[in-house]
Amino acid sequence: MQQLYTTIRRYSWLQSIVSLALGAFLLLMPNLVVTGAIYIVAAYIAVQGAISLIAGLRANKDNPVQNNRPAITLGIGMLVAALLVLFMAKPLLASLPFILGLILIFTGISRVANGFTRKEYVNVTPWPMVVYGALLILLGVVLVINPFGSLMMLFRFFGGTMIAMVIMDFFAGRYYKDR
Repeated sequence: MQQLYTTIRRYSWLQSIVSLALGAFLLLMPNLVVTGAIYIVAAYIAVQGAISLIAGLRANKDNPVQNNRPAITLGIGMLVAALLVLFMAKPLLASLPFILGLILIFTGISRVANGFTRKEYVNVTPWPMVVYGALLILLGVVLVINPFGSLMMLFRFFGGTMIAMVIMDFFAGRYYKDR
């Protein structure tokens, strides 16, 4: 158990450095991080597809009687998927906040309606539910109007959160190390 604790402690610095770097990149250059992540995912899928395709073709050459079509088909499919990820990821990412915005608008309308239907009870005030619904509607409208900008803002917020977590972990580690 002590060895596990020592190993986790040893690699926590590496995790903190990576989290700090990723958080800084997300905070300062979210477009670069998104583009880089798309290229990395597409390259990974393409490499896996190429490996499967080459293995299927080699196995077909070594033993033509054996059915190697699934491996070849999988390789071709993964190469096509890599191209789709490469060319369709940004439009899909841009549409995600739009869809989430519509969901938030409809949820907010539902919350406002629920708040006013609970008005029939004497001791239940509708205003907390109405305010919550109005905030959901407002957030949904922001996401629908500016989907890609709001996605970059979300990435910036996530990067800032990662940096704050690293700083808190650093101080917590110092605090508990002294105890």
